[in-house]
Amino acid sequence: MTAENLAHFPRRQPTEASSPPMPKRSGQEPLAAAAIPVDLDASAAQFLRSLHLLLRAVRLYHQHHPRVIESLKSAGHALDAALSGSAVLGFAVEHDRLVVTKQPSGSGHVLADAHGELKTVAEAFARASIRSLTFVPHTRLDELLQFARSIDAACRGRQASREDWASRLSEHRITGIRVNQAPERPSEPITFASLLEALLGGGLDSSTGAELWANAAPDQFRVSLRLLWASAARLGQVRVEAAQEAARAIRAEFAGADELLRSLLMRGVALEPPRESESLGLYLARLADTLSVHYTRSEYLARRLRAAEVRMLLSQLRPERGHQESDASLDPLVERFWSSLAARERTRLLATPEAWCLPVTLLRDYLEGLIVAAESRRAEASRREARRALADYARCLGSEEEKARRAVASGLLELKDVLERIWPCPQLADLGKSVVAALGREVSPGIANLLEQLTQSLATLALARGDCAEVEAILAEMEKAPTEFDEERLAPLMRRIVDCEEWLLLVDLALANRPLDSALPRLLRRDPERLLDRLRLLLTSSAGSNAFPAMVRLVRAAGEPVLGALETHLLEPRHQRVATAIKLLSAAAPERLIAALPRAFSSWDWSLQDLAVTELSRQSAPGLRPQVAQLFLALLREAHLLVMPGMIDQIGLVGDAAAVPHLVEIAAGDVERLGDVFLRIKSIEALGRMKASGAATLLRSLVRNRSGLTYAEPAGLRSAAEDALALIEDRGGSLNLRQPAKASTSNSRFVQPRRYLRVALSDPLPAKMEGPQAGSARVRSISLGGALLDTSGQYAVGESLRIEIHGGFDKIHATVVVRSVSAKSCGVEFVHMSQDDREKLRRRINKLLN
Repeated sequence: MTAENLAHFPRRQPTEASSPPMPKRSGQEPLAAAAIPVDLDASAAQFLRSLHLLLRAVRLYHQHHPRVIESLKSAGHALDAALSGSAVLGFAVEHDRLVVTKQPSGSGHVLADAHGELKTVAEAFARASIRSLTFVPHTRLDELLQFARSIDAACRGRQASREDWASRLSEHRITGIRVNQAPERPSEPITFASLLEALLGGGLDSSTGAELWANAAPDQFRVSLRLLWASAARLGQVRVEAAQEAARAIRAEFAGADELLRSLLMRGVALEPPRESESLGLYLARLADTLSVHYTRSEYLARRLRAAEVRMLLSQLRPERGHQESDASLDPLVERFWSSLAARERTRLLATPEAWCLPVTLLRDYLEGLIVAAESRRAEASRREARRALADYARCLGSEEEKARRAVASGLLELKDVLERIWPCPQLADLGKSVVAALGREVSPGIANLLEQLTQSLATLALARGDCAEVEAILAEMEKAPTEFDEERLAPLMRRIVDCEEWLLLVDLALANRPLDSALPRLLRRDPERLLDRLRLLLTSSAGSNAFPAMVRLVRAAGEPVLGALETHLLEPRHQRVATAIKLLSAAAPERLIAALPRAFSSWDWSLQDLAVTELSRQSAPGLRPQVAQLFLALLREAHLLVMPGMIDQIGLVGDAAAVPHLVEIAAGDVERLGDVFLRIKSIEALGRMKASGAATLLRSLVRNRSGLTYAEPAGLRSAAEDALALIEDRGGSLNLRQPAKASTSNSRFVQPRRYLRVALSDPLPAKMEGPQAGSARVRSISLGGALLDTSGQYAVGESLRIEIHGGFDKIHATVVVRSVSAKSCGVEFVHMSQDDREKLRRRINKLLN
């Protein structure tokens, strides 16, 4: 422990409701609590010898040296002893001698100096231009240390003047030590203090006052203080400006006062100077408060008073008032009492079950001092000490006393900003769980409300820090509560935690480019709707495609009920929610999309059907592909005209023999709603890819049948039938234009085999786009299934357009769907065209290949 850390608790400014606290010092014993008066000369000389050793240690060693700390403690104890039985301790320097003075008269006598130690101290004082010196009770150890350093600096440097000492003491905020401020009696103004001393102090000395104080029974002290409070009420209008009237009033009021009351007044006068423009009544009230604090302090340090009884004793020493008024007005007095104690006493208190008695303002100062020390000096020990103190304080939530639980719950709420700096951490690992456990046991509605607020604050703080394990521990502890209690209090609290804005930070954390915290999916699935709404918004943003793999990872890890919610979304009327569900299910759990599709497919518009068919067609798992083909075959009659071609192509690519009879019916034109020539061509191509020999008879008839002089079937359909027959019979032909080629090398998320050969065009073909964004384009490559276009238009994936491609004198018209987009190009799929346009396209591609 360093010299500066002997007192962790900094001075607090006085409030209007209480008198300004006297300078206080760490490491001191109770003022004037001894039963036997001490020898002033001997104790004063011992203090000066200890001060001499402290000056020597400050001069020879660095500030954190153990010798400095030891000397400082010794000087502090010696000052305690010298101040016992005396209001203040004063010295005057006369050449090479020291005179101990009696306050406030200023008279004194030279201290005996058998070994010459006091002469050395006197010479040091003289070199530092110190002519008089006064110490008041509760001088702090840090003030004593700083004063010794100032003397050493003055001896090493220039001679200090009276003004230099005043500014030096002010600069270092030393209020317990006064230098060169001996009172000048002739010009001293008349104050209530001087009047009380003059009128009531006769016949009393410090030894008598200390003896009366030590021997007074609690009831006697309580009676005297209440008499003083009554006098304060009666003398409320007496002003010091009318000195004669004030003197008469004091004489009349205290004419019959006993020695104990008079000694209390003299002690109070020494400790509490009057304030400017203050009435006598207010001054006496402040004296009563100060005496109450000092008496309570002496009882506490003598271990005759527990910490939990301090407030009660201070209340008993005051006149009776209304309960609420009394309780509120006691807070400054209680804080003043704990501030008057040494830092070690407060630290000791924090390690006991009565830690809740320490006012939260002082606990805040203590913790902030440790945290600042840890941050400025990188002293992790100070941070650990702050966490330990807070853990001891929070442990009082398990107290059987209601006032203890109320104080700690309220205090932890006020310390929220301090918690942000030191929690979560291993030393406070159970803080959240202990607060929730306390909430589960609490029977007082008021305390329960405080604990609810505290629980929500801790959960919110953990969410903001991304501490998923802590959030999960808090929620898990809440779930352990009995059902009836959960419904009444904890269920709404859990709802508030999950609904807070910080909850959405977990989604961003889960989508970050790093390993997924196992607690994250478990937390996010507590509110699947909110999670999915967040993912939907992200998918529609510009960064949605980049974040999609992380979304899939999160949905897979979350499992139920997120997957169940996605299935439910498939049946909703909101287009964007359905689209999000299709994308996430197809990537995270395609088997669930396959199972749910029959219930929802017929209610969708063509764009949603197209999205589902496209996403499922990309599945490459061997076990899923047959399921997808069977599903498409079952849903073919319910599909939109623009979606059917893709479904038929996928059936043909999978090659399920069970689909052949259905495809034969479509190719023959025998199926209602599937008689469109383009769909028949697609079915014929699928039969060819499957090498369905059972369809050969039908295909031959399609090629050869005539109606008079003309063929019964259109040219485009006959060409498709010829190619399919060539493939079934293993003959050459132009069908190689439509044979499955190697897998796509695009950056698609799934392997998608090409259904047709692409032809790159050295001389791009001009094209026109018709639709909401009409414009021109140039065809850079083309196949029977689609084309790659150079265009300045901004098109979205899934958008349908009409296109007109100019190839010489021919114009090819088709309905296309945008499948991919880039900065200046887009890929489109032909989802419908007339048989004439398709035949023109087939001939154009044959010509380009040849």
